Amino acid sequence: MLVDAGIPVKAVAGTSSGAVIGALFAAGVQPREIARLALETHWHDLFRVGVARAGLISGDGLERFLERVMPSQEFADLGVPFAAVATDLASGNRVDITSGSLVRAVLASCSLPVLLEPVPEGGRRLVDGGVSSQLPVRAVRETLGVTPVVAVDVNLGGLEQPRLETLVDVAVHLAQFWSARTARDEEAEADLVIGVDARGIALHDLSQGCELLRRGREAARTSLPAIRALAHR
Repeated sequence: MLVDAGIPVKAVAGTSSGAVIGALFAAGVQPREIARLALETHWHDLFRVGVARAGLISGDGLERFLERVMPSQEFADLGVPFAAVATDLASGNRVDITSGSLVRAVLASCSLPVLLEPVPEGGRRLVDGGVSSQLPVRAVRETLGVTPVVAVDVNLGGLEQPRLETLVDVAVHLAQFWSARTARDEEAEADLVIGVDARGIALHDLSQGCELLRRGREAARTSLPAIRALAHR
């Protein structure tokens, strides 16, 4: 939506699935191609049955998927400054990754605790960025040094009417509680927040991709006048 409207994007930070989207965009993949990838990707493309040492699922399948779809393998090759936001499992501190392997950084940002095994990096074990920074406003301001900051909350209302039937349902719901708290902390520091209505759609329900994209486009379209005003400030 921003690209179509001619609004420049100076830098991107992403947490969890946002890190995947942000990395693809920073690597030069067009938004329509990113949307196609999102709609055509299924869980069996990302994960295989098996138990890892520190998680229920190994991240090997997700890592191979990222290697296949990422046109750039290193941060140095990106056309737009980008930060993948992860969390230090030992301390709970936010970790903004801006150099080295792009795939490993995104993998760490997506590694939901308990479900996926932590990613070893630089002497630390990294897990999903949502634990420390679901809405990575500070990563853009402090690490990338860019303002104004437009934040996108893709899980607005996502805690309402949860489906809690399986272990995955429960784990994802608990993660959403952590993420909602960190999102509130940083929301006030954004110049603008685009909220995407996620009510009635489980965070891990990939079958609702078309509906989520529709809601996201509508939220962005509604926010365009305010974004234009910020861009020309």
